[in-house]
Amino acid sequence: MSGGTLRGSQVRALVHLVNEAHELKTGRAARPRHLLTGVCRILGADAGACVMERDFRPGGQGGFTAVVLEGWGGSAEPALEALQRLGSACNPAIRSLMAQGHGAGDLVTARRRELVADSQWYGAPYVENYLCPTGLDDSVYSSRWSERPGVVQGIGLYRERSGRPFDEADRELLHVFHAECGAMLGTEASHDIKLTQRERQTLELLLQGLGDKQIAARLGISRFTVNQYTKSIYRHFGVQSRAALIAKVLGDGDKRMS
Repeated sequence: MSGGTLRGSQVRALVHLVNEAHELKTGRAARPRHLLTGVCRILGADAGACVMERDFRPGGQGGFTAVVLEGWGGSAEPALEALQRLGSACNPAIRSLMAQGHGAGDLVTARRRELVADSQWYGAPYVENYLCPTGLDDSVYSSRWSERPGVVQGIGLYRERSGRPFDEADRELLHVFHAECGAMLGTEASHDIKLTQRERQTLELLLQGLGDKQIAARLGISRFTVNQYTKSIYRHFGVQSRAALIAKVLGDGDKRMS
């Protein structure tokens, strides 16, 4: 999907955004938020998400860890929670991307209207019951396939229904943004550190901002057990606080977790 015409004003704004990200003095962990907030501003998106998808393949459900979010507070929060609970495949546009299947390193960026017809979009339970009530509607998605099967770095941007739909120039700019800034978004960090299944689940929920009580309820375990998993995760990453853990995971691209 290429051949669109980039807008000069957007390109200049993107170059300025990338330069700002490189010059940040607060550490690499701040870059993903700065970049996502900036690209949302440039493209006029009301909400955006940068995630690590872990089952992004034909027939997969799509389980993701949110790395950085923009605009999902207030009335939009239930839509994000539903997507996390039901899996990315409940969104028909994302499911269409998943069904395509691609090789390691491939980068695909597409507008919702290219991925799924209006009848399928508005007839989908997730869109009807969760997304549309927030006022969010039109969207554009970018996915970069990693070397690990089913693992994808994903970006999704949304506009309110009253706004103009994303056009080809918008899609092109998001594609360029993802190609140039994907390494700074931090979602490939820490995949080779050896964690148990429960520790990985706990880590994903910690990165989503959930507290011990919420994690315990989500996993069906006690808060004491969550605390033990958290301490073990801290030891693996060599940190002593949740803030330091998040900074380590989002900013350290040298280690891998499995």
